[in-house]
Amino acid sequence: MVENNKNNSDVEFKIESELFALVKSITNLNNKYQKGTVNDNFFRKALKSTMNNFLKLSFIIKENNLQLPDLLNKMNISREYNSVLDLINRIYTLNLSDNKIITKNHSFLELPGITSEITSSFITLMDALTLDGLTKKEIIFNLFDELNHNLGNFPGLDDTLDKVKSVQKSAANQIDLLRSDAKLREKLINELYQIFKEFQNKLNLKS
Repeated sequence: MVENNKNNSDVEFKIESELFALVKSITNLNNKYQKGTVNDNFFRKALKSTMNNFLKLSFIIKENNLQLPDLLNKMNISREYNSVLDLINRIYTLNLSDNKIITKNHSFLELPGITSEITSSFITLMDALTLDGLTKKEIIFNLFDELNHNLGNFPGLDDTLDKVKSVQKSAANQIDLLRSDAKLREKLINELYQIFKEFQNKLNLKS
């Protein structure tokens, strides 16, 4: 994958090359699948890998202040790109019996829908830490685990997951103090909130 480096004068060219390769990869993969030259299991695994890379690239495009439609027009592959979107949506609709490849209740292309569970997990965890009657550490750590699980299921969020795990480790090391110290809880809430805002900005989902 292309590294995110705004100081690299070649970054746009590298993004275009990666985008072109991914569009062609999905197109060729589907052609082979339709002809029966690749089996269903290989198709699904290869599609998962390609889609994950495609989503990670979309993050890099946003982080480098580029616009996907502009890149597609410049490269003259808008029609192929739209065909790829149609393909992914069709596959999602068919739900290829392996919900590890495409999240069962969300389309790969519907980022706000895909992130709904992550957003809910962030808010629930922050709300729980706000409560003065925090007595059961299992509740807090279960909420952390749920958030980590949801982040782990979404490609391209490794850095976000690492930050949440760091906050969780801090909470675990100070669990007894956490129950009685409102300022410590506020500190952890603020750290989670900043991670949450970074997550929103990364996906360009701020309202």
